This record gives sequence, C-alpha cells and structure tokens, in this order.
Amino acid sequence: MGRRPLSPRELKKLRGKMKTIELKDVEEVIIRFSDREIVIPSPEVTKIVLGEEIYQVMGQGIERPRGAETALPTIKITDEDVKLVMSQTGATEEEARKAIEEENGDLAGAILRLKTKK
Repeated sequence: MGRRPLSPRELKKLRGKMKTIELKDVEEVIIRFSDREIVIPSPEVTKIVLGEEIYQVMGQGIERPRGAETALPTIKITDEDVKLVMSQTGATEEEARKAIEEENGDLAGAILRLKTKK
C-alpha cells in the first residue's frame, strides 16, 4: 500500500518543522561502495533536518576504484584568470581565487557564483 498524498495543510505544517542549513567550506564528499568510490570535490551541501538529518549534495562526481591513490586533477589558476574574475565581479583576489577553485577552473562559473552571492 502506498502513502496518500499530503494535504496542503499537512504540507504547510511539515514545512514549518523543516530546517535547512547550507554547510559552508565543504572540501569534498566521498560516497564509498565495496569496490569503488565517488569523490565530489568542492560540493554544495545542504543539511535538511526533519526528525532525521538529510544531506543534499550537488557537484561533479569523479568515480574511481576504492582505495585508489589517484589524486584528483590539479587546477592551475593563473594570475590572469584571477584578474579577469576580479574585474568582472569586483571581488577580492582571495574571493576570486576561491570561486575559481570551487568551479574547478571554470571562469564563467566562478563569475556567476560571485555575482549571485552579492
């Protein structure tokens, strides 16, 4: 037997009890299986508390054999990249560099990230 759909009243009551928290400065998330793992560098993670804790993870995953010592690709960030992002967003050098790292070297993504935070 399936569950019946929630009524609008029940849904509103449930939303009032739900608490969402955006986790900052998460470096990576690893999902381990018996034979492999998925590594998500610089993910966006949201914690949803509703009786139990639910974690929502968004980011590009890299699949590799479990226990593999393969390093994640290193992102080379040039001074020109940082200056471009700074000029387009008004961000500090530190903010620009961090945004580029979080976007895995994607300058357009870094610019969008910084513009949407302001």
